[in-house]
Amino acid sequence: MELKEAKIGFIGLGNMGLPMCQGMVKDGWKIVLPTFRPARTAEKQAAIDEMLSKGAEGSTSQADMIKKCDHFVLSLPKSQQVEELVLGADGILANAKPGTIIVDCTSADPMSTKKLAAILEEHGMDIIDCPVSGGVGGAANQTLTIMVGGKKEVFEKCRPILDTLGNPEKVMYIGPSGSGDMIKCANNFLSACCAAATTEAVAVCGKAGIDPETAIKVISSSGGSSNASTTKFPNLFFKGKKWNFALELMYKDIGLFNTTAKELNIPAFFGQTTAQVWNIPIAEAGGKEDCILVQNTYEKWSGTKMCGIAVEK
Repeated sequence: MELKEAKIGFIGLGNMGLPMCQGMVKDGWKIVLPTFRPARTAEKQAAIDEMLSKGAEGSTSQADMIKKCDHFVLSLPKSQQVEELVLGADGILANAKPGTIIVDCTSADPMSTKKLAAILEEHGMDIIDCPVSGGVGGAANQTLTIMVGGKKEVFEKCRPILDTLGNPEKVMYIGPSGSGDMIKCANNFLSACCAAATTEAVAVCGKAGIDPETAIKVISSSGGSSNASTTKFPNLFFKGKKWNFALELMYKDIGLFNTTAKELNIPAFFGQTTAQVWNIPIAEAGGKEDCILVQNTYEKWSGTKMCGIAVEK
């Protein structure tokens, strides 16, 4: 059976998963939706109803959905949910057919993914870890960067799905099972670390009397440059915009990096410090809040206004 003719179960219609799934429906994939789960908002229900009107199929239970499908795309919060879906009594291992492939776009624990890959292989099934980068906008525009770990031949077979979800030029095979998850959490650790370090530098410069926008202009054209100085500060923070990413999600990815480093017996000094910085606003305001609270925290500590200053001028 050609992959485009297969039924693809899409599980995880969250902030990223919903627009990813909509893109697959728009491009003519035969999608089965988890309609046995009530939508949390009227807006999400309307999006599901629209996909059903365009040819997507519903399901009455998790087991019903799994039995209908040939392969799956997952976009879940954590490895815990992936393990429950795969290993549970009404899960994929118990109800799917041999030859099933799981395209897991969850930002997951590399060690958990390796474990699931070994178990599934024993039952004639495969999983490739395919975490994505590019935010909700990238998901909606189907321009995501996708980092893939797993068997090379399974990656090649699933390439049409991955090219639908992301920019084909940014769909990258990384290595064996868990490699995609590993590079994703390493990348997010660096993103968080550089953003926090740049914020700290700008806060100190501001306290010393240097205009924050001037500080960023110098930093972004010098050795301290990073995505934080070239993109986040001028295009988001100074304009009063948020990350559009929850604190708890970034904290999770930093934690995955630190956990893996520990399991591999590699000291993670910067990883541990970055986790503590991110945990401060979580402790004060909760993990559901936007990552912009990291910048707001430094504003409070230093008395240096950074967020929204371009709008105020």
